[in-house]
Amino acid sequence: MHRSSAVTYVGDDPDVRARVSRAVEAAWDDARAPDCRTAATDVLLEATEDTDIQPLADACGIVTTTEAATDSSIADRLAATPDNVPVIVVLETATAEEFRLALRAGADDLVSGPAPEESESNREADPLVERLLNEVEPRRDRFGSDDADRLREVLLDAGSTLMSTRSDEVDTKISWTMENVGEHADLDRIVCFLREEEALEPAYVWCPDGCDTAPRPLDEFPDAKRLSTFENVVRSSVPPESAESSTDESDALDQAASTVHVPLVADWELVGVLAFETDAPRTWTDEEVDLYRTFADLIAYTIARNDRRLELRRRTEQLEQFSSVVSHDLRNPLNVLSGYLKMVEGEVSASTYEPMDRAVTRMETLIDNLLMLAKRGETIGETESLSVTGVAEEAWKTVRAPHATLTIADEIGQVHADPNRLRQLFENLFRNSVEHGSTNSRAEPGDAVDHGGPSVEIEIGPRTDGAGGEGMYIADDGPGVPPEIRGSVFDSGFSTADSSGIGLAIVDRVVDAHGWEVEVHNDGGAVFEVFFGAETAVTPR
Repeated sequence: MHRSSAVTYVGDDPDVRARVSRAVEAAWDDARAPDCRTAATDVLLEATEDTDIQPLADACGIVTTTEAATDSSIADRLAATPDNVPVIVVLETATAEEFRLALRAGADDLVSGPAPEESESNREADPLVERLLNEVEPRRDRFGSDDADRLREVLLDAGSTLMSTRSDEVDTKISWTMENVGEHADLDRIVCFLREEEALEPAYVWCPDGCDTAPRPLDEFPDAKRLSTFENVVRSSVPPESAESSTDESDALDQAASTVHVPLVADWELVGVLAFETDAPRTWTDEEVDLYRTFADLIAYTIARNDRRLELRRRTEQLEQFSSVVSHDLRNPLNVLSGYLKMVEGEVSASTYEPMDRAVTRMETLIDNLLMLAKRGETIGETESLSVTGVAEEAWKTVRAPHATLTIADEIGQVHADPNRLRQLFENLFRNSVEHGSTNSRAEPGDAVDHGGPSVEIEIGPRTDGAGGEGMYIADDGPGVPPEIRGSVFDSGFSTADSSGIGLAIVDRVVDAHGWEVEVHNDGGAVFEVFFGAETAVTPR
């Protein structure tokens, strides 16, 4: 939006030029009176976007004649002016041809006939005075649709810019976008206040002519109660035309500046206020305020996203420190313990040695699982085409359950997967069955453990999802999964067997990272079904 400061006469008739000048003087006799300028037809035709002279650049209204509009190039140029710059055409005679020429020039209003005789006692007798007041004055201080379209394009670019910004670019890009919006919206100031404890701090400021900004409590903002309920607060320095205007009428007049205050909202909390201000008279339109609200939402989202990113980075650093402790400070003494245990294997009885060996093995598994969960989201690495049953058989060799059995009901085929992660998926599902699954070796009543599963029977085979998708099942002959906990079995830390509760959480993470799906139900025992994604699955051969 450009500041519109002149009523421009387009034409070459000196009498009409003088008439326009008198009408402007009669219509406005205060400090808000626009200038009166002339754009000769040849100058207007020579002006292009590349030239420095733009005769209509600051026009708030245009007066022309049908004689000037006879030139099709002049008529097209006038018809292309923004909708908030009205075109008034002076007709020489009220004929059909004159009306046609006026319509071709995009006329908003018409004046027919010559000007009445000039009289000091009746300076407003010329109907052109009334046309200027009716057409020009209401549009001088408000956004036009062309202005809104330009600002909308700016916000589209801003959305792309802010959505892709890095943490170290947030301040620069928000400030740059505020400047871009301020210039296109013809504002004097934009200030972004962010909540800091009990005050709102001016975190970002665009103010080309300089301004004093200081922290302010919320109750010092206009209509703070509405801001706190996420409503816009709009105050114009020009009276609204109707009660339907979005302007707060009680404060519409006698304002030093026209302002729009928009709440910044993130996660249903007021995190700041974005203030738009201009010292020039302004009536804010609903469309304009909606665009400012969109801009505020972009800033709020960008700041909230960056805060979450920084928090995630902090937590990641903590996880990396945790991983270091787990992988070195815990694994090293465990390796020492494992080494000494091997040395005394032949010196102690099997009943004494085997529980110690199982405990060390269990601790090694826990460390591996913890390191898996502590990885920074890189759950899978490079994928390759793998034999599913081949990976399952390799994983089975690592499960310490000599009395358990694994049966492959049918060939499953191949799948694109990370071999290490797929193997880990099988290992955790097999261990889950051993810990929870056997019905043949249940502990005796009174024992502390109710899931002795070394003799569990496990079966794997192919499964389809009914829509052509391929997958597999892993089933055991144990008691199954109680219906009331099926929605929680994949949650980290959830366990019913005195285990760490992270084995199935890792299964869920591996499945999700590959783009697969996993479900669990009962059918003579627990049945886990994994359905491969279309991009990773290979048709069984």
